[in-house]
Amino acid sequence: MDKKAKLYQIVKAQSLIYDKSEKVCDNQTFDYHIQRVINNAVKFAKMRGGDIEVVEISALFHDYANLVDMAKYGDTHHIIGGEFAEPILLEHGYSQAFVDKVKKCIYSHRASIVKDKISIEEICLADADGVAHIENVVELIMWRGQCGDSIEAGNNFVKNKIKKTYAKLSYWAKEYIKERYEATLKIFY
Repeated sequence: MDKKAKLYQIVKAQSLIYDKSEKVCDNQTFDYHIQRVINNAVKFAKMRGGDIEVVEISALFHDYANLVDMAKYGDTHHIIGGEFAEPILLEHGYSQAFVDKVKKCIYSHRASIVKDKISIEEICLADADGVAHIENVVELIMWRGQCGDSIEAGNNFVKNKIKKTYAKLSYWAKEYIKERYEATLKIFY
């Protein structure tokens, strides 16, 4: 098994532990969020000339701290996630320079915190995460229901998250997802 496959195995295993603790379907978090972010990030890196491997590994680990302990790291997962990823990546043969790029992408990915995204890889990951939320709004709705939200609270949470997420996307990503975003907003009241 190559080193990238081992990394996927590590994140999938942690995701499964998280899913069990949250009492959701096995592989729900990986299949319906993380994998979508990876797919979008790689697609965006190819379209925009970014380093595909940095973007893919950053996307794989972007929510890793949440998978370890969402209650503890939810607000700081974008900071802690890179710290968790670093020893894993170094252990699997990645250079410190590569790891530093991955950590910077993870740190900059959170849409609710305004940061200047300097590298194309940072932009690709942040956009991929936001676009994944808009593309897969059903996952967000289900998650809020599984968290115990009322219909009104879930509606408000998801609608506001989608609006805030779209506002933080790059101009390029807004154009990419605009039709889907506008259609998604129509389901909320």
